[in-house]
Amino acid sequence: MKTEKFVKYFMDGCKEEGELNVGLEVEHFIINCESHETMVYEGEHGVAALMERLSAGYPEKHLEEGMLIGLESDDILITLEPGCQLEISTAPFASVDQMMERYHQARLEVEKIVQSWGYKLVTEGYLPYKKAEEVPLIGKERYRCMNRYFEQTGRYGKNMMRATAACHVSVDYFDEEDFVRKYRLAWLLDPLFALLTENVSCFEGEVFDGHLLRDTIWQGVDPERVCMCPDTFSEDFGFDSYAKWLMNVPVIVMHASDRYVYEPDKTIGQCMESYGDNEDNVKHYLSMVFPDVRLKQFIEIRSADSMPEHFVKAYCALVKGIFSSEETIKDMLLVLPENGEDVIKAKENIKEDGYDAEVYGLNARLILHWMLGKAEENLEGTEKEALEVWYEHINQ
Repeated sequence: MKTEKFVKYFMDGCKEEGELNVGLEVEHFIINCESHETMVYEGEHGVAALMERLSAGYPEKHLEEGMLIGLESDDILITLEPGCQLEISTAPFASVDQMMERYHQARLEVEKIVQSWGYKLVTEGYLPYKKAEEVPLIGKERYRCMNRYFEQTGRYGKNMMRATAACHVSVDYFDEEDFVRKYRLAWLLDPLFALLTENVSCFEGEVFDGHLLRDTIWQGVDPERVCMCPDTFSEDFGFDSYAKWLMNVPVIVMHASDRYVYEPDKTIGQCMESYGDNEDNVKHYLSMVFPDVRLKQFIEIRSADSMPEHFVKAYCALVKGIFSSEETIKDMLLVLPENGEDVIKAKENIKEDGYDAEVYGLNARLILHWMLGKAEENLEGTEKEALEVWYEHINQ
């Protein structure tokens, strides 16, 4: 199977070496303050009306099947998730402060409107008040196809689409070798990022006092598309290895001739033969896999639950502190075991014992302190100060 198109796309994503840029995506539930119902798409006070109200400040509008589902400016993108979760994404910034200021401004614009309608933005990893089945999907054919497919592949597709919200942080890579180091380290730190940022109060309307709920849900959606690329820790891992893994993942749905086509039995490789490999299709194929660490033209770290703003800043500072230093990356890789099975074991232990878990042979709190210390070495000013939130959090 030909992987050249993917490899070229990944190579084109290599940035010039310099200061690391960090990008941010935060998903929000929009919940009625009295009834605790989630905002739906249609209606006078629906998400479509919200997007229309916001649209004046965004020169680029994204429509799908006649529905306004995205707004874009030079540095902010607002999009919708299947259960009407609202995602605010920023362009990559070298400064965490500048990035957070743009996110804050965009969020304030949304909050002013929804609050006047009796709603609030809620940042948690799982819908805090209702059950997933009570949340209607946006009426897009793509989501109907995905919903239908996930009913056959696992037990949590419904929960993932309607009732989860995450905080994703992305980092640049400068060449293929740099990508490999950062990608491996992101996977090794994934269980620790997930533990540090977990933010779930309820599951299906009942108090949740366990750990890593969102990870459990995603792992129960479809094993073929949420797993780690099998060759991640192989000696010859690189862009081509990731591309070869992609080629064998079922694609679910394709867009052709202005309509969506349900393709549950075709792999990405087979769809490339049928539908082509232009850049839009390449981007679509990449979006149809859901590992905790995903490759696009950047490395997307998908470990964290949606969180309040000051925690988001602290998390972005943490990621920047670690991945902005080649020396730190190499040092951490020398200490951590480079093995995918160890990542899985770390998650299993954390789900069982939380902060008292054994992670890579050490107590979770101890290794979290070590991770924070490594990040702190590469930060200064308000970015360094932001990490204090985490020290307070893990010592509670």
